[in-house]
Amino acid sequence: MKVILRNKVMSAVLILIGGAIYGAYSFSEFNSGQAQSMSEEIANMDREVSSLKSELTKIKKFADNIPAVKQSFREQSLQLESVLESIPRSFEFNVLLKKFNLLAQSSGIEIAGFRPQSGEHDQGYFKSATIDLSLRGGFVPTLVFLDQISKLKRVVAFDEIRITAQRGTASQGKETPSADTSVKLRAYRLSDT
Repeated sequence: MKVILRNKVMSAVLILIGGAIYGAYSFSEFNSGQAQSMSEEIANMDREVSSLKSELTKIKKFADNIPAVKQSFREQSLQLESVLESIPRSFEFNVLLKKFNLLAQSSGIEIAGFRPQSGEHDQGYFKSATIDLSLRGGFVPTLVFLDQISKLKRVVAFDEIRITAQRGTASQGKETPSADTSVKLRAYRLSDT
């Protein structure tokens, strides 16, 4: 009986030692193989999380910048409107003539002729057209009128100005000087391209 008990104890000890050896072997295999692949997988996931956080930060910065971009767009739209007032998309000779008539009336002169010449001159981003303008009135009011034209928002350039003195009419014993003025103007518009 003692022998049987001893054999059972020995068998149990051998099973425990074998289990411990098998467990140590399995743990060492897990440590070397699976643990390494799991740590690589964790490292890959960490890199992916870091990349996603970086992308999220960029998206948040973009979203935070939207009001500033909208404000900038509004400002640029106002600037474009101002530019289009200075250099419109078409020559709009009728609008220009109305402005000239108002300026002439306020200056005390008369527009005797307003004749746009045919043909446009291409100058890159814009085109120009020549206008022949004939004026009658006093010398100083004519200069005031020309000064007012130069101060218009609409871009208009003087190519040539010819002033011919005329004998004026007498009023209260004084002769009022008068002048006939011929002006070549250049009006501008944006090109279609």
